[in-house]
Amino acid sequence: KLSCSILEELYFLYHKNMVFISNRILHDRMLAEDATHDAFLRLSDHLNKISDPNSHEARAFLELIVRNVALDYYRKRQRMAEVLTDNNEFIADSRPTPDECLESVECDKACRDLILSLQSTHAEILTLRYYFEYNDKEIAQLLNISHTAVRTRLKRARAQLKLHIEKYEIRNLRNRLAGIL
Repeated sequence: KLSCSILEELYFLYHKNMVFISNRILHDRMLAEDATHDAFLRLSDHLNKISDPNSHEARAFLELIVRNVALDYYRKRQRMAEVLTDNNEFIADSRPTPDECLESVECDKACRDLILSLQSTHAEILTLRYYFEYNDKEIAQLLNISHTAVRTRLKRARAQLKLHIEKYEIRNLRNRLAGIL
């Protein structure tokens, strides 16, 4: 009963984030959902390693599991995507390699760390908008503020993020976050 409630709590806390990570690797929402489901099944065998579902360690452990499961799915899909042509040559899928996906995930982690280094109100608004993909109206309801306040905070948060990027001359992140800034 106790492990079931921990698993449920982990699901409610991190499901969206885990699907997001899987989707960044697989570029297929339905497959990302499947990978996330399999990650939770794999996690159920290791619940004894999690004492506090709200801890950073629990989140990191879940992210590691879902990343590995998603990469397994990706490799399996790559193997299945190879087809024989009439000349018996293999044609590989043009999607990014697992190393490129891993680099993308690492870049996403660096982006997330940079966002979390901002003022807490700015980090919160950017996270809700760009990681959890809430629209302005949903953010206003979640934070119990007006739609105008959401727009103002987003503008200020983007400006602060841009300053951080320029200050530390983070070229990779500047390219990665071009759509936000």
